[in-house]
Amino acid sequence: MERMTSIDEVMYSCGLDILHPGGIEKTDEMARLCKIGEGKRVLDIGSGKGVTACYLAEKYKCKVIGIDSLEKMVKYAEKMAKEKGLNNKVSFIKADAHKLPFKEESFDILLAECTTVLLDKERAFSEFIRVLKHGGYLGDLEMTWKKFPPQELINIVYELWGGFETMTLEEWKNFYRKMGLIDIKAKDFSEKISDMEKTVMKELGFKGIIKMIFKLTLHPSLGKTMYEYRKIFKKYDDYIGYGYIVGKKE
Repeated sequence: MERMTSIDEVMYSCGLDILHPGGIEKTDEMARLCKIGEGKRVLDIGSGKGVTACYLAEKYKCKVIGIDSLEKMVKYAEKMAKEKGLNNKVSFIKADAHKLPFKEESFDILLAECTTVLLDKERAFSEFIRVLKHGGYLGDLEMTWKKFPPQELINIVYELWGGFETMTLEEWKNFYRKMGLIDIKAKDFSEKISDMEKTVMKELGFKGIIKMIFKLTLHPSLGKTMYEYRKIFKKYDDYIGYGYIVGKKE
């Protein structure tokens, strides 16, 4: 997980805001399915640089708390919220998703992005549901399997991506049911993966790309890891997908 986190930090520092296919549009789509709106209390799990939290607070006039396991990311996010004048609507804290520092039924909506695949899912979702109000919504946007993968691929990503474990969308829906959630909806947008590299280069721009190359030159092990990531996406593109799942607390 440390290598994945380090690469995320490099990409953030070079100017990239969204690190998943589909960008903020898919985040927004998921949030709308969760009935986001003015006055809602939202918890953003794995808030990273704070882009999602600030975007939702600004657009929907909701109150957002973002948590991240890294102090560096919390500082990034606090800086963004301050620059956007959102300190009265958004706050960030360092916290463990397996042990949330909130009372039961504290939030109307809970959102996670590219995070729960690295967590103990049953422990994390038990906490998510505990802090969610009755009738509240839980949305999770993650890398998925398009179809059940060979054991070789499962082992590779578990090792390279620091404990990464995911499921097909159908398995995710069954997991939501197992955790007691209802009104479950899922959306596959795996087709966006093919556009991801071009989107990243466009968002970074010339200066961002040069900055990234310089940083990776200073840290060749990260460059090698990025190359390995890219190779996995190319070799196993028939298996690697993306999607989100939304459910409601009964």
